[in-house]
Amino acid sequence: MTSTALPLELETLGKTLGETVRNRLVGLIMRGEFAAGERLYPEQLAVRFGVSITPVREALMQLAAEGFIDNVQRRGFHLRVPTADQIRNVWNVRQSLELCAGENVIRRLVEGTLPLQALERLDVLQLAQLQDTAQMDHATKLELNGSFHGTIIEFAENPILASMYRSLQHKVVGGLVQRGLDSWRERVPKEGQEHKAIVDGLKNKDYSAYEAAVRSHIARSQEDALRDLKART
Repeated sequence: MTSTALPLELETLGKTLGETVRNRLVGLIMRGEFAAGERLYPEQLAVRFGVSITPVREALMQLAAEGFIDNVQRRGFHLRVPTADQIRNVWNVRQSLELCAGENVIRRLVEGTLPLQALERLDVLQLAQLQDTAQMDHATKLELNGSFHGTIIEFAENPILASMYRSLQHKVVGGLVQRGLDSWRERVPKEGQEHKAIVDGLKNKDYSAYEAAVRSHIARSQEDALRDLKART
């Protein structure tokens, strides 16, 4: 298996080695390089990343604490598929964080500390998701979608909110549930309409419209994630 990620020493800038290894592991999981239930051997991963076993164990323990892998005594670390309860809980918290972010973004737009032109970045990210969907791979779609929502969080300019949002890792949960399925492709047009409604709410500085658009989008996304999970069983 090959990886096109940055050299590990470049990824480490501004992060601990454990955080960097964890991010690299998440990337491999998102690209489907490990099967559900597959055992993850710290020694092999350490050799692959060119690091000692300590940061690898730290990363695996963190992912286990977040519920993405199982840590079973004498059986090691195994990749797991999220449960229905985990999906509901993650999506519920995600909605709260995105609503809070939108409130901050609109406040900044009204104050003039965030120029309206900055929102054009959201248009670019959304349009990229609509380009050549038939040829797009799932990892690219997840990355673009994550960047769209992550940009709104960034525009809120609240570091605590941003940290909580990153730790939620809803992109990883969705990626694990959808791996190997093509159902996401048929949802792209509907998702595009939902994203447009979210951006319009921000551009118009209309929190009520933004809130309604986010709630509708998250509810549909959660329902689809649960449907995908059921399809795997």
